[in-house]
Amino acid sequence: MLKKLKVLDLPCVYTANAFVFGGRSLIGAGSEKTDPSYLVDLDTLQSAEVARAPGGMMSFLPVPEDPHHLVSVMGLFPPFISRESGIYVHSNQGGSWHTRQVIDLPFSHRCEILRHGGRNHLFVATVSRHKANPTDWSQPGELYHVDLANVTDCTWKTTLLKNDLVRNHGMIKTVVNGIESVCISGETGIFAIQPGPAGGWKLTRLFESEVSEFAFIDLDGDGVDELATIEPFHGNRFVIHKKIGSVWKEQFSSPLSFGHGLSAGIFYGQPVVVVGNRTGPETLELHRVRDLARGLVETTVIEEHATPTQTKVFTHHGRDYILSANQLRNEVALYYQP
Repeated sequence: MLKKLKVLDLPCVYTANAFVFGGRSLIGAGSEKTDPSYLVDLDTLQSAEVARAPGGMMSFLPVPEDPHHLVSVMGLFPPFISRESGIYVHSNQGGSWHTRQVIDLPFSHRCEILRHGGRNHLFVATVSRHKANPTDWSQPGELYHVDLANVTDCTWKTTLLKNDLVRNHGMIKTVVNGIESVCISGETGIFAIQPGPAGGWKLTRLFESEVSEFAFIDLDGDGVDELATIEPFHGNRFVIHKKIGSVWKEQFSSPLSFGHGLSAGIFYGQPVVVVGNRTGPETLELHRVRDLARGLVETTVIEEHATPTQTKVFTHHGRDYILSANQLRNEVALYYQP
């Protein structure tokens, strides 16, 4: 039985991330509505307000090797047909936070930062160019790159990398073929963004089916990463794929209801995948592989009636934690073994 620690009350919480910033281990959290965003110190559990407005936070992360700046996507509100979203930078000046919008980018949804060649590179994905209603996917989203040579002096100029990104949901930083990469998902699969020739960027398709969220992790201990996915967009299946030769083969699947918040990591010596149901059973689930060749996977319900939106598996002071934004409960929570 895992122990639960609630670290923050936040109405309609959506974003939850754990990271090291300025030498401190923190949790960053934001709401899907107009509530403020916060940082929580993992050592003291003290919270500090970062941005009072606009809310609608989808991503929240530190700028690598920079102790003063965080970056977020904000302004994307339910039912996700507004055009107000964009990229925001949060600057810590003398212990106080100052927030400003640096890119006006309608329907921006996810962002991630990759450090390469001694510079930081921001990647931003949008869900669409325009939406007449929540089910309108007629105008694909886009993927942009921003060179963050100096956050303070940066002009935040966007360069278009991909203009046919439909139903984007997932974006993670991971290692692909030995190279640190940013990966994105959508209707046409999963793509890796990696440094290309002449200082540019190349996109390589890694998986061809529609994927909502995903993670690469070695679940069966053979030294090769499996692919864990929610399929399709906001989908009804949790799936584990294994690459056999050059083809991904499905090894296991279980039902989901509005699948959301997938993450993976090592939890008390075992590789695990965490995933949530935003409707139906509304549970936060933990999956451990027992025998992947036989499709044997142990599933544990961590929390009922939680409707998780984002999760993360991480380690702090030698203890493993599962972080979850439990939207139905309006809380950010940690789970661990006592």
